[in-house]
Amino acid sequence: MTVLEKAAAKMKKYRVPYRTECAFNELTTLGTGGKIYLTIAPENARQLVWAAKYLSRRQIPHCFVGYGSNILASDDFYEGVAVVTKGVKGCVFHDGTVTAQCGLSTSALCSKLVNAGLCGGEFFGCLPATVGGATVCNAGCFGQSVQDVVKSVTLLEKGKLRRIEAKDCRFSKRNSLFKQSGCLVLQTEMVFGRDNPQRIQSRLSAMRRYKALTQPLGCRSAGCVLFHPTISLSPLIERAGLKGFRIGGAEVSQKHAGFIVNVDKASSADVYLLIRHVKKALCEMGVNAMTEVCLINFPPKEQQCPFPVR
Repeated sequence: MTVLEKAAAKMKKYRVPYRTECAFNELTTLGTGGKIYLTIAPENARQLVWAAKYLSRRQIPHCFVGYGSNILASDDFYEGVAVVTKGVKGCVFHDGTVTAQCGLSTSALCSKLVNAGLCGGEFFGCLPATVGGATVCNAGCFGQSVQDVVKSVTLLEKGKLRRIEAKDCRFSKRNSLFKQSGCLVLQTEMVFGRDNPQRIQSRLSAMRRYKALTQPLGCRSAGCVLFHPTISLSPLIERAGLKGFRIGGAEVSQKHAGFIVNVDKASSADVYLLIRHVKKALCEMGVNAMTEVCLINFPPKEQQCPFPVR
């Protein structure tokens, strides 16, 4: 038996739900990506930690997938394990402090916050993500990001659980210690203020209306694929005349130039080439953009920025 065959047998033995016929195009909001040797879906934190330790100890290639909204996986067959975290979705409230497990969707978290009269997390209701994925990428919108509410993060690194205070998470725009290291974020402890639930809901509804007006919500996409620490890229991409520009089935959204959308059975190669094209156009304008989406199963040299970053 190969190590992957042994892994599948082990998951079956310990009753961790798994599939051997799955592809990244089923797991990502872009709807692209190749087949995966083994996909597992732990149902609780205990199963998730056990599986992650098992895969790490045996040096089996693996990746963690939450909502799949910030992932571009290659079209090639993935000789590894995709660990889907959405089944690990516990959430505990204590006064204004909330501890949410990695697989809880940000929209579900937002609903819980509204019902509890806790404010400051309305932006979560506008993110297509899980708490774990949002923490890893320091996701945000409407002038807020995850780092604004985090108190601590519990992660699994090199087989050991660690609790890290917010000040040590190395948060920056769409980045964190966790994105750099590839470790598993197990849960995030956050602190919120208090307000009337009706006022919180009113603010959330206004945010969602604005988002619906300005973003291609009806299309398959991975959100904004590029970012710059200080510059808004969407107006520059539009100025470069790239709105509506297509490569294969991938298109720069005509509604929001920061989005790349899957309009006609795009491949991951289509999306990746389009990202490179947009980055090159921005570079020629004197702006070096960074890739926001996480690249999975691409050659190492392809996962690096093809243009100098400043």
